[in-house]
Amino acid sequence: MSRRLKFLLAGTVILITMEWRTLLYYILPPPDFSQGKVVLYATDWCPYCEKTRTLLEQRHIPYKEYNIESSEEGRHQYKQLAGKGVPVLLVDGEVVRGYHEKRIAAVLDQWQARQHNKTVKEK
Repeated sequence: MSRRLKFLLAGTVILITMEWRTLLYYILPPPDFSQGKVVLYATDWCPYCEKTRTLLEQRHIPYKEYNIESSEEGRHQYKQLAGKGVPVLLVDGEVVRGYHEKRIAAVLDQWQARQHNKTVKEK
């Protein structure tokens, strides 16, 4: 086996090993800790976490927040969601990593539509 091929194989193995949680996330979807609701995994010092909070509050979205630095349960869930940075938003089982306003808005719009449909069916 050539030296170049050995280097490529070793590099591939290292990358896979480093990213095993992310790969596992795609093979086995993470559990839905939200139970149909909105959950924010964040820190106190993160400016993007603050932007996410503001967005949720502006849209009058009720949410549960876990500070991943002080909440053992939050940190555990965050790790199972393959969290690498904050914020991580879990909306009815759908994970949004990072602050991407358009992506968050789209996911929240879908969630609100499902909530509305449930309310209509219950009446």
